[in-house]
Amino acid sequence: MSKVHHQSSRLRTFVTYHLPAIVCAGAIIIVSSIPKLQTPKIGLPALDKLAHFVEYAVFAFLIYRSFSHITRKITVNRIFLFSALFLTFFALLDEIHQYFVPGRYSDIYDLAMDVLGILVALAYLRVRVRSAKEISP
Repeated sequence: MSKVHHQSSRLRTFVTYHLPAIVCAGAIIIVSSIPKLQTPKIGLPALDKLAHFVEYAVFAFLIYRSFSHITRKITVNRIFLFSALFLTFFALLDEIHQYFVPGRYSDIYDLAMDVLGILVALAYLRVRVRSAKEISP
């Protein structure tokens, strides 16, 4: 493989698999940094908890995709483990960060919904990966 083709392939991998996860992480940090941010009042109970669940479920998909394209030398089980650990640590740091933002607060229930979103997304991906392996020759 030529050097130019290799660099082009690496750039495409970065843009396709890693950049979306980085952008999502940045968006989470930016939103968490907005002082006195309020959840819109649209009549859905616990809308903020649902938002945490969905936000981290999507982030889990993106992190899993990113981690699974770092190297071919890592096992699927380790990708899931590293994804779960990284995402949980990120969610914890996000809640700690919010404690220091004026008008925001840390909430253990927000963290619980973050982790639940992570686990549901990774469990779904795990089932998909296993079923794909059973189907392929």
